[in-house]
Amino acid sequence: MRKERARQNRKLQMIKAAELPDAQAAQVPTLYPDWRAGEVVKPGDRRYYPPTDKLYKVRDGQGHTTQADWTPDVTPTMWEVIDVEHAGTLDDPIPAAANMEYFKDKYYVEAGTVYRCTRDTQQPVSQLPSELVGVYFEAVQP
Repeated sequence: MRKERARQNRKLQMIKAAELPDAQAAQVPTLYPDWRAGEVVKPGDRRYYPPTDKLYKVRDGQGHTTQADWTPDVTPTMWEVIDVEHAGTLDDPIPAAANMEYFKDKYYVEAGTVYRCTRDTQQPVSQLPSELVGVYFEAVQP
């Protein structure tokens, strides 16, 4: 009886989670199904990817069948990271992640270092700010 109740509660949580806006969804990423290979996903579908501990969403126009070598962390054209809302200011920088689109004059943090973006990337890029200093970023605080 307890197991069945727990299973039903989990199902209800997942149903309710599907209705959350991205900013709230990012606060409870483990409520979403884990990403797995061989699954058909459509634009807007969200999956939790345990190796990165991040929630991802299928980009518009990028429905597909997942493949073992097309994980969300390495396919930025198909998946976008959903993160808790941050202001992108010096006091509230956005945590940087591979496969993000970066925006001019926003601040990002990577491994404790804060970076200011000097120009829009105009698309997701696989590199982190530390790899793009002088191209898209300048280090602001070590």
